[in-house]
Amino acid sequence: MYLWIWVTIAAAISQSLRTAQQKNLQPVLGNFGASYVRFSYAIPFAWAWIIAYAYFFNVPFPVFNFSFFVWVTIAGITQIIFTVLLITLFSHRSFASGTAFSKTEVIQAALFEAIILGHIVNLKIGIAIVLGVIAVFLLSLAKSKLTLKNLFSSILTRQAALGLGSGAFLGFCTVAFRAATDSLESTDLIMRASITGGISVLIQSVIMGVWMIKYVQKELLLTFINWKGSSLVGLFGAITTACWFYAFS
Repeated sequence: MYLWIWVTIAAAISQSLRTAQQKNLQPVLGNFGASYVRFSYAIPFAWAWIIAYAYFFNVPFPVFNFSFFVWVTIAGITQIIFTVLLITLFSHRSFASGTAFSKTEVIQAALFEAIILGHIVNLKIGIAIVLGVIAVFLLSLAKSKLTLKNLFSSILTRQAALGLGSGAFLGFCTVAFRAATDSLESTDLIMRASITGGISVLIQSVIMGVWMIKYVQKELLLTFINWKGSSLVGLFGAITTACWFYAFS
């Protein structure tokens, strides 16, 4: 089995653990606080890995360029929006329908990749994507009392809008992150993927941190008070980002 498949599985597991921890923290930190820790607390873990990898494997840092910073900034901002939408979805008493709609991210990512990067999936991969989305969709329904009839009747609800919106922003940010990773001048794929993740969490922490200082200072303060639980989000977030970026590339 190809290495990227194992890396993808690791990313999915880590992402599930991160999301579960964010869901637990949401009542304490609020929507923005629970979103922010995914970036700010990932910084030390991401950069510890980058420095260790560069040192022990004698891998030089890649050469940065303007295109990289454009793409990583766009990707970072869209990922912030995705994260906030997803955490906001958790605050709804009935978020099963929204979660189900968010699973369309794979199809949306394929569309964005075709439009932005010009990469069009073949028929077999296209069928696999559709079947995968349907399977996850049905699993989301199985975990709740939601029926197909109720699901279709909820298309125009706020939960559905949040779900589709989060899926769209996640799909777009994955394509933008791939563009950022591919634009780096380095033959070492692991370093390119890792440094993209490291730079992105720095940019995201600054952008969202400044916004929170202006609008939701209390939630920002709570992220520091609840540092233990937040650190777990950062750890799983750093692992998820590094694994996904490697798999995407």
